[in-house]
Parts: sequence; C-alpha cells; structure tokens
Amino acid sequence: MSYWREEPHDPSAPYLPTQCIELSDHGASELEVDVVLEQSIGLVLNDRPIATLLALPRELTELGVGFLLCEGLLDDVDELRSISVKDDTIECRAALKDEDVELWMEIRSSGCIGIRSSWEGIEPISSEVEVSRKLMLDVVEQLRERATLWRRTGGTHSSLVCTPEGDVVAFCEDVSRACSVDKAIGTAVLSSADLSECALITTGRLSGGMVAKAARAGVPIVVSKAAPLSTGVELARALGMTLVAFARGSNLYVYAGSQRVV
Repeated sequence: MSYWREEPHDPSAPYLPTQCIELSDHGASELEVDVVLEQSIGLVLNDRPIATLLALPRELTELGVGFLLCEGLLDDVDELRSISVKDDTIECRAALKDEDVELWMEIRSSGCIGIRSSWEGIEPISSEVEVSRKLMLDVVEQLRERATLWRRTGGTHSSLVCTPEGDVVAFCEDVSRACSVDKAIGTAVLSSADLSECALITTGRLSGGMVAKAARAGVPIVVSKAAPLSTGVELARALGMTLVAFARGSNLYVYAGSQRVV
C-alpha cells in the first residue's frame, strides 16, 4: 500500500496527518500518513431533521440536493425553494407537505442508503440512450485518475456522471459510497444536466439502495468496478435500467438492460 507515497500531500485537502506503525517482513517502521476526514452532517427539511449522514465535509450543498432527489423527497429540483449550509447542517426548504416528512422520518433506514422501506412508486426507466463498452471502461479508469483523496488515503469512494460521448458532467469523492452518488447527482443537477441521457459510474457495490438512488434521479445506466448485490440486480431489471458491474481492465458484466450497451 503505497498510494500515500505516490500522491503529493495537499495541505488544503480534508485529511488529517496521523501517526501509525507499519509492520512488514523488514520489521516495524513509524510513519505519518494522511487519514481522510469523516464528519456527521445533519439534514433538515422544512425545519424538521430528516437524516444524519456520515460524509466528507465538502460539497454539502450538492450532497443535500442529491440526497433529496435520490431518496425521493423531491421529484424535481424546482421543488427546492432554498438550501444553505450552516456549520455541520444542511438546511433545506421545499414545496412539500409536512405530513409527508413525518412519514419518511418514521420509516427511514439507518445510515445514508435510504429513507423509504420499500421501492414502490419509483418510475420505470424509459430512456433509450446507449453507451459503448469501451467508453464505460475508459470512464471507470477516470475514477482512479480523478480520485486524489483516494490515492492519498485509500479512504474514499468515487462517483461520476457522464454523457454517452464520455464528457464528465460531475465527479465527487466521499467516505460513503452512497454520499458520493448523492454528491455527483446533486452536482449534475445543479449544472442542468439531463440525467436521462447520462450514466452513473461508481466504485461502490450496487445494492438495491444504490440502484434506487439512480432510478429516482432518472439515470438509466449504472456502472461499477465493484460487485452487484441481489437487490440491486432485481431492482434494475424491474425498472428497465442497465446495470453493469466488475468493469475492470478490458471486461465488464451486464446484469440488466444489455440493449443500452453497444
């Protein structure tokens, strides 16, 4: 593990110098390495706390926008009236009923993979956009090239949103795979990207919660260098999405929606 030796130290980056001892065949060595910062971030909607996210404390506006869309609290970013970040809290106001917020609070899951206990109500994906195998593999490689925090610390996940031509609309790193998706989606939406014509590329495993995030945002194609889980495959097939996993080197595996891979 030599990534912290290869990537230059950035004094403005969100990681902390930390002492550790390396044990190897050559004995013990004291090292100072950089450990990525994780922070508890509160999300408040219409004056009601709805979630606590363990996240990298940057791009918090994008995190808030992406979370609200990816968890189905907003159907469209135009429903968002205001969003501001105050210390470790994201405060949002949106055009939605208070009783709906109460319901979501009662059934939300722990962590940041989902608020709803079921995926009922998620609209099927009808986009006919196509992406080539080569482009998918090229963009997966970009995850590593752009992930300076990961190369320095080994402690982040990365997600990006791209067009069928390979143009990267958004790229974000976070300590949480789910929050990296929220941030990438939020960044793309705030730049007015048409998500129905984009693909989401990520380093995280493709669980049902992760696939649901993409589906609620209207993204038709989800690609990961990691493994899928059974719930992710099941949901992608049910919604007509394209699900690609183990995209590494020259190979990838399509678990759903192969018609979009050309």
